[in-house]
Amino acid sequence: MKTWPRIFAALIVVALVAVPAVGQVTPEDVAEAEAELAALRAETDQLAVQYEAAVARSAQLEDQVTGLESAAQDSQIRLAVTRQLVRERAVEMYMESSTSQISSLFAEGLEGGIEVALGYLGELGSSDTELLRDLEVIKTEYQRQLDQLSAVQAEQETVVAELDRVGAQLSARLEVAQDTYVALVAQRAAEERARAEAEARRRAEEAARRAAEEAATTSTSVPTTTSTSVPTTTTTVAGETTTTVAGETTTTVAEETTTTASPQPSGRHCPVDGFTSFTDTWGAPRSGGRSHQGVDMLGARWTPLVAAESGTILRLRSGGLGGISIWLKGTSGDQFYYAHLEAWAEGLGAGQVVQVGELIGYMGTSGNAPDYIPHLHFEYHPGGGVATNPYPLVKGLCG
Repeated sequence: MKTWPRIFAALIVVALVAVPAVGQVTPEDVAEAEAELAALRAETDQLAVQYEAAVARSAQLEDQVTGLESAAQDSQIRLAVTRQLVRERAVEMYMESSTSQISSLFAEGLEGGIEVALGYLGELGSSDTELLRDLEVIKTEYQRQLDQLSAVQAEQETVVAELDRVGAQLSARLEVAQDTYVALVAQRAAEERARAEAEARRRAEEAARRAAEEAATTSTSVPTTTSTSVPTTTTTVAGETTTTVAGETTTTVAEETTTTASPQPSGRHCPVDGFTSFTDTWGAPRSGGRSHQGVDMLGARWTPLVAAESGTILRLRSGGLGGISIWLKGTSGDQFYYAHLEAWAEGLGAGQVVQVGELIGYMGTSGNAPDYIPHLHFEYHPGGGVATNPYPLVKGLCG
C-alpha cells in the first residue's frame, strides 16, 4: 500500500493549522472600539446640542443688537433735530420777550428735563408745550435703547465666549472620534479578512482530509484477470455526477462552493463618510433674520463627503455664505446641497456623473462657517423644489 499520499496530506493539514493569522483582530477588539465610539458619539451629541443652542441664541442677539443700534441711531437723530427746534424757539421767544424767563424754560428742557418748564405752562403756547414733551419722550426712549443695547451686548459677549469654549471642546472630541472611527473601520476589515482566512483554512483542511482518505482507499490494488467492457451511463444534474456501471450507481457530489458577491450600494448613502454628529436644527434662527434650511453635520476637517445618491453634479461654487459648495441632482430627481467644504474631490466637475457613495469633497469651514468647528451644511430638495427638513433622511442614512 502506498503511504506517501496520506503523509503528504497530513503535512498539509499540520502546516495550515500551525500558521498563525498575522495581525488578527478579535471580536472583543472590535466590540471595545465600538463601545469607545459610542461613548464619543454620546459626548459629541451632547456638546452639539449645547453648541447649536448657542449658535441660535447668538444669531438672535446679533439681530437684536442690529435692531437696537438702528433704533438708537434714529432716536439720536430725532433728539438732535428736536433740540435744535427747541433752541430756535427759545431764540424767537427771547427776541419777542422783554425778559429771559420763558427762554430759560427751554434751557431747562434742553439740559435738565421739563419739570420746571412745565410749571410755567400758562406762559407757553400749546405747540411749545408739545415740543418740550416730544423732547423729553425722545430723550427717555433713547436712554432706554442705550441701556437695552448695553445689556444685549453683554449677553452676546457671554454667548460668544460659550461658543468658543464649547466649539473648541467639540472640535477636539470630533477629531478623536474620527480617528476612532477610522481605526474601527480598519479593525472590522481585519476581522473580516481573518474570518475569510479561517474559512479558507477550514476548506483547505477539509480538502486535505478528503485527499488523504481517497489516497488511503486507492493505494490498495485489487488484481484482475478479466476485463469486460460494460456500458456506462453518466448523468449530470445541478453539480452532481451519477455514473451507472453494470447495475451499480455511484454518486459524487461536487465540493460545496460559497460565492460572496460584492456588496451592492443601496439607493442612498450617508453624505458624510466618517464620524459625524448632528441635531435637528431645521428652522433655527440664523444671522440676518434667516432660518436654518438644512442640517449641520459636524465632524473633523477633511472628513470625506460622498454622493448621497447616484446622479449628476449640477454645479460647483466657491464663494458667498456657502463657500465651497456642490449641488447634486440624484437619479430620483431629488437635489442635495453641500456647503462649507474644505475642497472638492480631485477632478470633480459640473455635469459629471457620480455613483452613490462616491467621494465628491471634504468637510471644512469655507463661507460663513466658524473656523473652529468644521461641518457640512446639507440641504434636501425633493424633486428639485423647496428645501425640506433633511434630518429624518440623514438620521436614517447615518444613524
